[in-house]
Amino acid sequence: MGQLVPSMAPPPAAQKSQRRRDRLLRLLGALALLAPLGGCTLGRELPNVLHLGVEVNPDEKIDAELRADTLQRLGGLEASYRQLQPNTRFQDSLYPEQQLEWEIKHRNRAGLGPDLLLLSGDMALRLLAAGVTAPFPQTEVDLNQFDPQVLDRLRNPSGDLAGLPLLVQTQLACFNRRRLPVAPATLEQLLDTSAKGHPVGLSMEAYNLFWTAGSFGAIDAIDTAAAGRQPSGAQQQAIERWLTWLQNANNQQRVTFYASQSSAEAEFREGKVDWFPCRSSAIPRLRKALGDGLGMAPLPSGEGGNASPINKLRVLALGTNVSRSSRKRALAFSRFSVNPLSQRNLTLGSQVALPANRFVRVPLSSSATLRAMVTSAEQGRQTNTLMALTHSNDPRLAEIQTLLTTLVFGEVPPNKAGQSLVAILRNRP
Repeated sequence: MGQLVPSMAPPPAAQKSQRRRDRLLRLLGALALLAPLGGCTLGRELPNVLHLGVEVNPDEKIDAELRADTLQRLGGLEASYRQLQPNTRFQDSLYPEQQLEWEIKHRNRAGLGPDLLLLSGDMALRLLAAGVTAPFPQTEVDLNQFDPQVLDRLRNPSGDLAGLPLLVQTQLACFNRRRLPVAPATLEQLLDTSAKGHPVGLSMEAYNLFWTAGSFGAIDAIDTAAAGRQPSGAQQQAIERWLTWLQNANNQQRVTFYASQSSAEAEFREGKVDWFPCRSSAIPRLRKALGDGLGMAPLPSGEGGNASPINKLRVLALGTNVSRSSRKRALAFSRFSVNPLSQRNLTLGSQVALPANRFVRVPLSSSATLRAMVTSAEQGRQTNTLMALTHSNDPRLAEIQTLLTTLVFGEVPPNKAGQSLVAILRNRP
């Protein structure tokens, strides 16, 4: 046998080059196997991000606490939706009310606008008028879930819908139970309570004072004037009785009219006020300050009827600078959010707002807070027409604000203020 000649191994550089070629061939082989799928499998594995912008009320400060509260309220709804669409991810951003329109316009120009916005009904109308948001599609299935008067509050003069109603934030009476065991049920009792040494706070903002008008039966008169018609003699007298009470209330030693709702709330949290009209959205902040001492009740009635709280709508509005797939996701999530089960879970999970869906029944037996909120919602229906005619974007409100301020501080008598109020309301923009 001849001698075997050992084979020579390739040099290290050649080995390294061969390994690179092998890896490349394996990668190309894998891609060849995926090619018939047209990339669909890879696309489904990537998350679909839904950008949600949230309007923050003027009486709220954007900080870590508010972000945590907001994410907690929305988190349950978003988690439930992900059970149906597991690849959906949410990116939530908070915007102050005063800067919201500018912020969204700026982001739209940069191609970074939100797919969906959670905001007040008034802001939804304003953004739709400015072209910052898109009209919400009006289908019979969607609209049947809501009170027609509620939808009227969200339509512009052309009939476009500014957003889909999601929640109702109610106006309530908040009181310190450690100092005031039972809330006054009537306006007369409210003044008696102040005379007995309990400080009462009222907001001077017209939007937050309209609740007293219903207690004197003045809402019909205001609706008539806001529609451009002259109220009857009896209706005019109801307006004057209401304005007389406001002026007399300011003469009470322990009744204070604050310049803003946030000022009245701050005084209440610090224990300087025992009773004030609050917003259900403020309940988490007030609970942190007062704990079990926080009491909530319907606003006081009067000789002319029930209080007329101005309850705010929170709606979902569509962004404009979005892709077709993003719009599809925004619509799907919106419709999921207003189905009865989602609405019930939102209400019970937070207890700071009521469902906008009229077919959802709120359980009342175990929660005094929910009972007060439901009463407020029922009483607030008498202001739906007023809110459709005069919303917070209405230029007449600034004139009404000035008039009520001069009235409360005694600069104009109630009869003349009543005539001026009707003239302002009849002057439709």
